[in-house]
Amino acid sequence: MAHDPNASADGSDGDDIAVIDFRFRPIGARSWTPETTYHYLERMGLEPCPSFVSQSRELMFAEMDEAGISLGVIGVPGPTGIRGLDPTGSAEIRAIVDEHPDRFVGFGSVESSDVSAAVAAIGELASHGMRGVTVDPSTAEISRRFNDRELYPIYEEAQRLGLIVSTTMSCLLGPYQDDCRPEYVDHVATDFPGLTVSMQHGGWPYVREALGVAYKQPNVVIVPGQYVHYGFPGSQDYVTALARQLPDQILFGSVYPNCGPLTDLRRIVAGWELPRHIERKYLRDNAARILDR
Repeated sequence: MAHDPNASADGSDGDDIAVIDFRFRPIGARSWTPETTYHYLERMGLEPCPSFVSQSRELMFAEMDEAGISLGVIGVPGPTGIRGLDPTGSAEIRAIVDEHPDRFVGFGSVESSDVSAAVAAIGELASHGMRGVTVDPSTAEISRRFNDRELYPIYEEAQRLGLIVSTTMSCLLGPYQDDCRPEYVDHVATDFPGLTVSMQHGGWPYVREALGVAYKQPNVVIVPGQYVHYGFPGSQDYVTALARQLPDQILFGSVYPNCGPLTDLRRIVAGWELPRHIERKYLRDNAARILDR
């Protein structure tokens, strides 16, 4: 499959969309332990990608190419002792991006318990070319909710430096499900209108609440990942909003390696039968806009 990043925005390029995958953990970067990844793949009824099984970066690139994924955005949680999570640090992410700058964009992460240290770390991330920062305060050593005003200096610094803030909102973070309610993103988006906030996991299971936040807040984007691709309750709501109310604010993320074969994802998206220009927005254009690419 050929990939032309300059293909026409109206979808006249057929299947040749140079996809930007907004939630990708390449071989060498991870969020979960391997055992936890296999656990959730089993619960979703999915076979792991061959590249993950063999831990082969070469095979991973081949799988990306076959699925038309030209660029992956690497983002993992901040340092945490939560069982099942084993996130890669920002230094390792920088090393992967430096090695493959044409294939990956890096989002660093901060441990938000020490706010002053986190603010300083954000400046370092920006100086090393990171495009965004992951802030998952519910899993930090001092657990807080995303809208805790103690965290506001972090968001202020990210806004000042033009970095995207990515946060995971779903039942898989926590430790409690209500630690990750989408309205906390609404509070931050209201108070920092110049800050782009990426809501990973799509707020599931609070799907409509998450979509309502994005409908209200133009500086919020949603990356539903597996919760839109694999038939979770509420999956169709994301697709409906993408097709009508939120075509510019919902982004494709494979959640590799917590996904089935990457080519299957392209077939799943094609099965939604979206207008070609909206499918292209989902697979590439929305991500390209907020990444300034």
